[in-house]
Amino acid sequence: MNFKPNCMATGIGSVPHTDPGEAVRFILSYFPEAPNWPQVPARGTEEGFINQFTAPLIELGIVVEKNGKQYFDTQQAEWGERLARFYEMYMAALEGDAAALDFFKFHEVSASGYYAFIRHLEKNGTGNARYLKGQISGPLALGLAMTDQDRRAIYYNSQGRDVLIKTLELQGLNQAKALGQFGLPVLLFVDDPGLYASGQSTFITLKREEIITELNSIYETIKGAGALAGTHSCSGMDWSILFESNVDIISFDAFEYFSTVVSYMDEMKTYLNRGGSLAWGIVPTSAENVSAQTVESLEKLWEERVRYLVKKGIDRQLIYDRALITPTCGTGTLNMDTAVRVHELTRELAGRISL
Repeated sequence: MNFKPNCMATGIGSVPHTDPGEAVRFILSYFPEAPNWPQVPARGTEEGFINQFTAPLIELGIVVEKNGKQYFDTQQAEWGERLARFYEMYMAALEGDAAALDFFKFHEVSASGYYAFIRHLEKNGTGNARYLKGQISGPLALGLAMTDQDRRAIYYNSQGRDVLIKTLELQGLNQAKALGQFGLPVLLFVDDPGLYASGQSTFITLKREEIITELNSIYETIKGAGALAGTHSCSGMDWSILFESNVDIISFDAFEYFSTVVSYMDEMKTYLNRGGSLAWGIVPTSAENVSAQTVESLEKLWEERVRYLVKKGIDRQLIYDRALITPTCGTGTLNMDTAVRVHELTRELAGRISL
């Protein structure tokens, strides 16, 4: 797909609503060309990103829940048997077994905004949308947050990590197919703030090449369903991981962390020249920063960032062609007034700078 968003606006994940239907209407009012389904963490802990991921694994008995905590029980007597069942269902899902794939979809209790989004599209159609955007959690964010029975991050268990990655593949495939039924191109983001850990001294055992391979396996499954694969990371990180991966869209915080991204200039040029796109998170989502911004100040910041890239040898038209405009991160932890301001600025800025 020759993806040229030309500074189109879209959102990143969460909003502060408790009513998922209201959240969908909110998103559509600001990002009609590329609406994303909204995560609504204010509804309660059930909407957390871990719960979205673990539901099928709890049903298979691979993840257990005790005293309100979920963890991989790798020492259970049935571990081998349950792993075998998981891989049977995984292979069946990849081979086109609809029931097996359906088993891995989000449960509505943990993704009410996703189901409200689907129902809205079924009832009202896609309106002015050119793209539909979805998201899943990333392997490092989940793998470092989830543990085994000994409280060790499951990412460091090779079997547990493989189950995690393959589950994410199928959840991405589920969304790509569900959103793709409406006849528009799908943008499917793997949101992974945990990528910051690569290269950190406290996470020295993380291997860069393995991370790229794991991400690529998720991207290729998503892309195999006809969707574009993106990744969002809202902090500083080793950006060469994403530039050298098979991802189609890299979403970054262009307000706070622009300098960390452009320190990988050669990798960025190669990435853009092979058809990659950048989602510029240039509208801040901290209450303090967004209150200090206007659309004029953000437009000035955008122009400064673009001029820097042009001086480094990147074609100006290419930058515009391959840019999405987004908030720096989700707005689910903000109050409603601040979230509204973030979305207003994102929409207005995209409207002013699109060529």
